[in-house]
Amino acid sequence: MMHPSVTSFPSKLSLLAFLLVPALAAAQAPAQAPAAPPPSVKVGDKAPGFSLAWFAPKAGGGYDQATISLDQYRGKQTVVLAFFPAAFSPGCTNELKQYQASAGRTSAANTVVLGVSVDSTWANRAFREQIGAEFPILSDFKHEAARAYGVLNEANGVARRSTFVIDKDGIVQHVDVDRAALDPNAAIGACERVSKH
Repeated sequence: MMHPSVTSFPSKLSLLAFLLVPALAAAQAPAQAPAAPPPSVKVGDKAPGFSLAWFAPKAGGGYDQATISLDQYRGKQTVVLAFFPAAFSPGCTNELKQYQASAGRTSAANTVVLGVSVDSTWANRAFREQIGAEFPILSDFKHEAARAYGVLNEANGVARRSTFVIDKDGIVQHVDVDRAALDPNAAIGACERVSKH
């Protein structure tokens, strides 16, 4: 007759395996990326100033190096500041094409659209030409604007997709981030509401 402890040994091993396997599997699974923090600039905040470079089209053809600052729109127009991760990427192409398609709505709401990425002025010029954008696409090559708005992904050095609607007084009236910023309709709707006040 077998000793009772001998007969229970395999079942104890089975129980141990049953308990350990899920824990080992969880330890080997890739870590879930932590959720990105919200932008540091929020609705009701004064929008940080910036001065960013772009290639401005000349009337007779060609381009001039130029800069655009937020201050030049103060008291004149609402600004949509649309940070996007990378020129020529599918999501960014679709997003900015939608802004171009909505030019009538933004114009009627006395709003200027400014696209912003960390790409060079040359890359943004080519991107602007490719998508047929008539609004400026600015280069935040030194990451200063993205950092000021709290939307710079420090790990990969690009701006998170983020949209800020800034009224004529320089106050942020609407913010969209990540997937919400892919569709400009909410931002343009905010511009239309701001224009009525």
